[in-house]
Amino acid sequence: MKNMRQLFVSLFFIFYFAILTANVSYAAGDINVLKAREAYDKENATALAELANQLKAEKHILAPYAQYWLMMLQLDAMDNERIEAFLAQYEDYGFAQRLRDAYLRKLGKQQNWAQFNQEFSRYQSIDNTAVECLAAEAKELEQSNSHLLAAKYLWLSEHDQPSDCDALFDKMQAAGVIDEEAVWQRFRMASAKNKISLAKAILKRSNDYQTKQQSMLGSAYQSPENFLKKSLTSFKTRFGREASLYALIQLAKKDTWQAVTAFKKIESQFNADEKSYFYAMAGMHSAKRHEPEAQTLFEKSNVLTMNDEQVSWYARAALRASDWTQLLAIINQMKPELAEEARWRYWKARALIALKKDNKQAVDLLVNLGVERHYYGWLAQGELKKYTPPTLLEYKPTEKEIAYVASLDGVKRAKVLLDLDLRWEGKLEWKNVIKSLDDKQLLAAAYFANQQSWYDLAIKTADDTRGAHDFSVRYLMPYKTLMTKAAQQQAIDGTWVHGIARQESRFMHYAKSHAGAAGVMQLMPTTARWAAKKAGVNGYKGSMIHDLGTNITIGTYYLAHTLEVMKGNKIMATAGYNAGPGRAKRWLAPQPLEGAIYAETIPFDETRVYVQRVMANMYMYKKQTGEARLTLKQLMGNTPAKP
Repeated sequence: MKNMRQLFVSLFFIFYFAILTANVSYAAGDINVLKAREAYDKENATALAELANQLKAEKHILAPYAQYWLMMLQLDAMDNERIEAFLAQYEDYGFAQRLRDAYLRKLGKQQNWAQFNQEFSRYQSIDNTAVECLAAEAKELEQSNSHLLAAKYLWLSEHDQPSDCDALFDKMQAAGVIDEEAVWQRFRMASAKNKISLAKAILKRSNDYQTKQQSMLGSAYQSPENFLKKSLTSFKTRFGREASLYALIQLAKKDTWQAVTAFKKIESQFNADEKSYFYAMAGMHSAKRHEPEAQTLFEKSNVLTMNDEQVSWYARAALRASDWTQLLAIINQMKPELAEEARWRYWKARALIALKKDNKQAVDLLVNLGVERHYYGWLAQGELKKYTPPTLLEYKPTEKEIAYVASLDGVKRAKVLLDLDLRWEGKLEWKNVIKSLDDKQLLAAAYFANQQSWYDLAIKTADDTRGAHDFSVRYLMPYKTLMTKAAQQQAIDGTWVHGIARQESRFMHYAKSHAGAAGVMQLMPTTARWAAKKAGVNGYKGSMIHDLGTNITIGTYYLAHTLEVMKGNKIMATAGYNAGPGRAKRWLAPQPLEGAIYAETIPFDETRVYVQRVMANMYMYKKQTGEARLTLKQLMGNTPAKP
């Protein structure tokens, strides 16, 4: 059976590479790179070693990648000096930090802190929690726990942390940095996100932990009503109160007033902090359902103890109710780092204007926002009727500058990788190169990426500039003729279609989301089949979803359909395209809403950001095509009252 399986795998790869080479002309060395990548995926070190040697002998530009893949497979058994020599030789390659991540984790497991610290000094950026934990653990300071205190943020996370952090957390708990309050603080963070497994794991660090608490918490998760009704825990214990709060909040997610009614019966059993926490959570879930009573619930809590998500929804509840006085008061009580976010600077300015207070402060806020190149910046510009934003440095790179970028070794490697459809590695190489470029070089790189039809990289690279800009590449229209024609056939706005496509896929026809949405317009397979039939696409098959023309045809049809369902309201249709038309309708208010307020109060984070970015994209495409006669706020319009 094993031999038959091996024969099947061999035949499969023979067939795969036959098909590959029949459709694309690859050099022999390039085929060996693809074979090496497959060997790595299959953890076939023997085949990979042979291919790595072949590529090295051929002096192929990607030969070091084959060596890197082999090293990743054999890392645990490999001599440390060999790993360090390899890293030193290929420091400027895209894979260097990935290999260093893995090597540092190996050193951490070995408790080899001397070598760890030496290698960590070469670590360019901390974007790996496991390495962060190990780095904190490596800082053994005599008679001091300052390194443990500095690492407390790693504990106070709502996310599951890697096992590499366990030893650090043990040390932190032994030193009293993770005290009982810190345990319950993280328990609340995990339970608020309904991460029941994480909450159960955190429980084990409580001083009063008992095994039976695991099943009790499971009961609160599965049936909060029964948990509360049966009074399965004692309110005299911290666990009893926290588990009850968890059950109450589970109820609040579905029915605010059922939860509030249940809480009032037992409210006397909780201290002031616990009461405040419940009302903040109940208020947040109520606000996400756009219930007018949300503000009343928030008022029973303490703004100063609310987390960022809770206080943000407190502000959104006030905004949706056009309670500018309350909105201003909430923003003024936010933590400085939250209040400095672009959204709250903009809404603070709007509140000041609505209340006719401190016009100078409002103008200053808007002027400072107006120079920022994003959604809130463009909204701010629209509020400043007599304000002329400073002239931006518009820069067009020369052919010489583009040629220089193309000559960079990292760019050459990225091109070969992307030409071989090794997109993850190619993008990693590209990211590694552009991090050291200035604005003008970034624009040259964006132009080069555009010439290669790497539209996603072109847009992202142009987005990274701060002092010099070229909005023609930041807001590419690579399929303008095709998209405009499809939009005209469906009688919808072509700049809106471009705005959708830019946000969905960055115009990459092969794009595919984790949920299964595919193509330039990111259509789900079932939606694509339905839209293809309605749009008259004969003989549609699932494999056609990545065909550019087909995807745009059925995508624009579905957009037009969504717009019709929303009675011509683009902002609602945009929300419906992302989250479904039914949800977009449920988010309407009893009274008409300014489009920007509707967007700001969308309960789904993903959809809220999506709608804001699509509308900003549309605005910029209109400016690019000479159609921009309206401000972004005007373009977003209003949403009607809920029927």
